[in-house]
Amino acid sequence: MGNRLKNWQFGILLVALAAFAIAPMLERNYPINHSTHFNLSWAFQYQRQFFSGQLYPRWLEFSNFGFGNATFVFYPPLSMVATLPFRMLGLGLPASLIGSMALAIAVLGWGLYRYARSIYPVWVSAVVSAVGMMSPYFLVDIYQRGSLGEVWAIAVLPWILFASQQSIDRVSIELPTTSSWRQRLARWGLEPDRDLLALGIAYGALVLSHLPTLLVFTSVWWLLPGWVGKPESRWKACLRCYAGAALGLMGTAFFLLPVLFDGGAVQLDRLYVSEDYFPQNRLILSGLWQLKPDITNHWFDRTLWKPWLVMAWVTLGSIVGYSLEKTDGRRRNLATYWTFASLVALLMTTDLLGWLYSWIPPLQRIQFSWRWLGIATVCVPLTLGDWLLRTATADSPQTWRRGVMGAVSGLLWLTVVWHGFQGMLVAEGTTYQPETIEQFARLARAKRFPEEPHLPPAQPFLHWHWIYTDGLAFVDVWEYRAIGLELPLPPDRIYPLVEWRDRGRDGLDVERWDFGIRQIIAENPTSGDRLLRLRTFDYPSWFVRLDRGAWRRVDRSIDGRIQVSVPPGSHQVTVSYRGTPAERLGLAISLVTWIAVGSGSVSFAKRMARSIALRNSRSRES
Repeated sequence: MGNRLKNWQFGILLVALAAFAIAPMLERNYPINHSTHFNLSWAFQYQRQFFSGQLYPRWLEFSNFGFGNATFVFYPPLSMVATLPFRMLGLGLPASLIGSMALAIAVLGWGLYRYARSIYPVWVSAVVSAVGMMSPYFLVDIYQRGSLGEVWAIAVLPWILFASQQSIDRVSIELPTTSSWRQRLARWGLEPDRDLLALGIAYGALVLSHLPTLLVFTSVWWLLPGWVGKPESRWKACLRCYAGAALGLMGTAFFLLPVLFDGGAVQLDRLYVSEDYFPQNRLILSGLWQLKPDITNHWFDRTLWKPWLVMAWVTLGSIVGYSLEKTDGRRRNLATYWTFASLVALLMTTDLLGWLYSWIPPLQRIQFSWRWLGIATVCVPLTLGDWLLRTATADSPQTWRRGVMGAVSGLLWLTVVWHGFQGMLVAEGTTYQPETIEQFARLARAKRFPEEPHLPPAQPFLHWHWIYTDGLAFVDVWEYRAIGLELPLPPDRIYPLVEWRDRGRDGLDVERWDFGIRQIIAENPTSGDRLLRLRTFDYPSWFVRLDRGAWRRVDRSIDGRIQVSVPPGSHQVTVSYRGTPAERLGLAISLVTWIAVGSGSVSFAKRMARSIALRNSRSRES
């Protein structure tokens, strides 16, 4: 009962800390940051299309003045999915984004607590959770960068670590088996149980959150099972954890395969149009090889210097402490792993390891070196908690040793307070313009699909968008537009939903224009084919059929719009977003994966229940 009470008390603390961390938004509305204009536009469109029946809106219909954009073909969707429950509760657009961030903070705190609680007592676990939730880098992502994807990626990292540890511990438990194939799976540590499923779900959540964080985290996570697994079952622990990660990758193939195979259809190279978008050029600290430390002068990167310094102090202190300690065991192995992961993350933001970006080209895809700090955001609180416990439980008859441990304990608590204070400064130092945010929400609510504003005058709004006399128009990121688009934005003229190549609209009747599908009656009175153009940018997922004919890929006009060749006579032209081969194959792999895992997990749970019942029955008989 006492333990339940403590967990219940932590639940209250978790809600209170999440509310405290998000309080500036609750008071002043969603902040103005690097990505506000995208977050508002993407959340509005994702929500509108989802509640209109599109469960996964890959193509954002309102983007680029209604010409659309393949945004969520390539950008992970979890950050937008997390806003949906809050819209279901009746909250407005800005409030749904704030709710999503509050939920991410709580998910991070809860994950850190659950993971730490498997190792530490309640009070240490609570401190670890609080330190993580108030981490300056995490709050920079929320308040100043507005990187919702990375926020959610950091929030799921402790769940991956926790599920990994549970899976590693599981390999030493003898599991009941009733068939030869289950015996073989159990022998290799691959029994489809709750822990393996949890790891697959957590890893899949990371995939659907933020790809750069997936890349950097995986580069250190793969060492975890070999690092902390028992020597006699280390190979089985590795296989089990890697199988869980593979499960997550296969379960999210519906997203990953298009990212891997369809990138050539869009302008992803625009992510690297400047030297500033390569991590080796965005190091927080350089000159270390020459013993002449130089802090970055970049206007944004320099703001991360103080959080970096606190993380470095904890990490270096831990390295010294663990090097002097002679004990061994599970807790020490975990703590040294966290220290190692933090050290790698911190050094990848300096020139000591920055040269790896040139040697390993995939690492350049993360754009900014400080994205490694997401790993330290999770690992540093765990390491800090380990040393808080060590100082609290240290028992030595030597007065000088007790004095040293007391001083160390004081420094550790000072670090905890300073860490949280820096996080508060981040939230308070953010720009808020509630009138602008509410204006966007009001104008977005007024939008009616597929109508787009066109009456001048027009004025830029929130960096990329435009306000016309008759409403608001959205512009979207260049890198997710199809290659070869030449249409200027704002458009150089009023574009109707459909028109012939000569800009005429005779014989055209729009029967249906919904999210992902268009139906037009086109009457071609000429003796030859006539080219029909739609107010939709081309992308390889768009297909057309005439009347009841076969589906085929649409053509593209010279300015990048969907174009269809209509033969003589009257025809029903249906244009639909049907997905690329990668999208369809990925969806099939994901469905098969989760159906197989779900059935295997149910079967495993039933066998476990039967085994427990049989054991209890035998116990009563004896």
